[in-house]
Formats: sequence, C-alpha cells, structure tokens
Amino acid sequence: MAVTAADTLHQAIEQKRAELYRIASQYTWTSPEVLHVSQELDSLINRHVLSNHTKDQLQS
Repeated sequence: MAVTAADTLHQAIEQKRAELYRIASQYTWTSPEVLHVSQELDSLINRHVLSNHTKDQLQS
C-alpha cells in the first residue's frame, strides 16, 4: 500500500499534537514553548485543510 502525502501530513499532525500535550504537561498552556508548538500544529492543520480544499476544487 502506498503512503500518500495526505497520510504523511496526517502523521505529522498527530505527532505534533502528541508533542503539544507532552510539552503542555511540563509548562502552562500560555508558555512560549507551548505556544510555539501550538503554532506549528496550526500550520500543519492549515496545510491539510488547504490541500483538501484544493483537491475538492480540482474534482469539481
């Protein structure tokens, strides 16, 4: 079975989410360390949403 870019992106999102929770357990949710990882997670999620949106437009 081939691994698609969407699968890889989904794995990256899940890994970043786990990292966020791990770091948040060490710091407060508003600490710079947690906010930085949260922003990285947001960026991955935005890429995922945009790629799905673009794919949907191409199929229309």
